[in-house]
Amino acid sequence: MIVCPPGYYQSQRDGQWLLEPPDALRLLPIRYREKRKPLQTLRQLVGEILAERPTLTPLRASLPETFVTAEGELAAQTALFVRHGEQLGYIHVAAVFGDDSVDVLDAPVFSPTAFESTGLLIRQLAYTLRLGLGYRKRRYLYTPPLGWTRIAAGLSTRFYPPDFPSHRAMLVMHPAVPRSVSPEELCTSLIERYRQKGLSFESDGGVTPITSDHGLHGLAFCLSSQKPKAPAVPAEPVPSPISPVSIEAAPQLLQDLLVFADAHYLYTVVFESTTQARRGELAKTLSEVARSVRPLPAPSAVAKTAQESAHSAPASAIYL
Repeated sequence: MIVCPPGYYQSQRDGQWLLEPPDALRLLPIRYREKRKPLQTLRQLVGEILAERPTLTPLRASLPETFVTAEGELAAQTALFVRHGEQLGYIHVAAVFGDDSVDVLDAPVFSPTAFESTGLLIRQLAYTLRLGLGYRKRRYLYTPPLGWTRIAAGLSTRFYPPDFPSHRAMLVMHPAVPRSVSPEELCTSLIERYRQKGLSFESDGGVTPITSDHGLHGLAFCLSSQKPKAPAVPAEPVPSPISPVSIEAAPQLLQDLLVFADAHYLYTVVFESTTQARRGELAKTLSEVARSVRPLPAPSAVAKTAQESAHSAPASAIYL
């Protein structure tokens, strides 16, 4: 939902909103498109906007500026310097990102006296734009491992090393969840849920403090599956496809569980591997990703109150 600027009037055409400026300003309309799916990056949105306007020649783009809206959602803005015939101008683009969609504003301007004011107006419109998603589990920003294959499923994202599956490992970036338990309680709850699903993970008892480069603090747990037990050797050995030697050689499953916490959210990073994986190399990758995790904006008071008054599942329930 967008707030129409004073003096502008709002119309709808072809499924999109146009904010028409006063005639005296002699400016082109601002276009607003809400809940566009699938979720796209600012770079992808800019590419689409330029493809829609083949008469424009892009000259350069400003560095994207990220910011947080009044509602606490992540947003970004850029300006494209373009040529239209003999005219030079800008297309100001702003995007507000939801969970599975994005709201987009774009405004072409070829009047030199309005270049800066139009950019400020687009920023203000994006800042006050309301998605109405509330205090909820949501994605957060981090730097993904270089060269790893990315597969998104819902709000979670999985990464696999370049030589997977010969190198058995997987990094899972779970969404942040509204905080209702401590990192230690979350770890205990996850172990119990694994057991209910037939996965016997145990904690090695070691807990390591962790910190991101952006001020988040948390704890790292190392979980391991129980080692397979060798079958009892009968008095008279019988042929068996599974020998004690092959049991001992079976890799043990390991899981590094990283839980960051702030006043409002828990951020969980899960790294799955085996005792046969290149643990030293993988530990460096995991450390780099963990240091890059950025905290989410604090939820607005209205959204947080509404969420806390509603019934919700335990934080651990979303991970499995």
